[in-house]
Amino acid sequence: MARRIDSSHRICTETMKRLISILLAILSLSLMSSCREERLYRVSRSQLGTLVTLTVITTSENAFTRIAEGTYSRIEEIEARMSPYRQESDIHRINTLAHEKPVSVSEETITMIERSCAISRETDGNFDITFATLSPLWSFSKRPFIPPKQREIDRLLPAFNYRHIQIDRARRTIFLKNRSTKIGLGGIAKGYAIQRGVEYLKREGVTAAIVEAGGDLQVIGTKFGKPWRVGLVHPRQKNIMLAIVLFDMESVATSGDYERYAMHRSRRHHHLIDPKTGFPAASLASVSVITNDPVLSDAYATALFIMGKEKAMHFLKRRGELPAILIDLNMTVHASRSLQERITPLEKYDIIWF
Repeated sequence: MARRIDSSHRICTETMKRLISILLAILSLSLMSSCREERLYRVSRSQLGTLVTLTVITTSENAFTRIAEGTYSRIEEIEARMSPYRQESDIHRINTLAHEKPVSVSEETITMIERSCAISRETDGNFDITFATLSPLWSFSKRPFIPPKQREIDRLLPAFNYRHIQIDRARRTIFLKNRSTKIGLGGIAKGYAIQRGVEYLKREGVTAAIVEAGGDLQVIGTKFGKPWRVGLVHPRQKNIMLAIVLFDMESVATSGDYERYAMHRSRRHHHLIDPKTGFPAASLASVSVITNDPVLSDAYATALFIMGKEKAMHFLKRRGELPAILIDLNMTVHASRSLQERITPLEKYDIIWF
């Protein structure tokens, strides 16, 4: 009997030792895993005619590099289809051929054109992708810059109208009914590229990131457990004017008269052209819009800027779920009341809440 007790005791002791070894191994692996601290990685690349910046929080630089390359590849595909400057792109082919016959385009392109026209109808034409009709008249890079004559605007203004775009969804074609009409997705393509970039990152398992293109961006998750805070640029001083808190999957887009502009006789001429006049919209310095859809943020920011302060505020009051920040030409900030707890002025700026 004594020997059987000793044998059982030895077996129990050996079993306990094995269990302890296993537990220590598990604990060691857990500690090794926890020691791999998450870090913030950032990279920028020239795309879409601007700078596209990816910010990702992860534990591996190699993983970040792989994910960044995948994201940029996805954005490159969008640029290849939607750039007006690439001869093989859908937009270039539309502008070159669609006055003669319908042009077949990709699913992505026709969807973006459909969404653009829907937003045009919703905003009374203040967002209009046929702005490209007048783009040759407004070349801000030429020196000296001279704004176009009224007669030049009058000649092309009738062609600046989204109603000239004929969409055949079944055949996936676009036809332009006015021979002078041209289109550009500059007011919506950045938002779409951001959206697709974010979708790619989430498929790759990323839980904390920002995809930014030319100041427009969308966030994923939080920054080490705290909401992301992004800066809104002062339209004249180029420093950060306000800090805005963004929650998971929120996006913000800004349209401003300081992005692409030229001065002539002390007057600022910029690229946000009013479809009703053919000249730059003239009552706001910048508009920022926050939504969960970067495509809508991008397009609404443009539309509200062109509407002007009074019409934009009226539109926003009717759409109470659409938070926005308007800065007028006196640098007075007008902001949606829903943002009161989320905006921090970095200097003493008065904010009028509506």
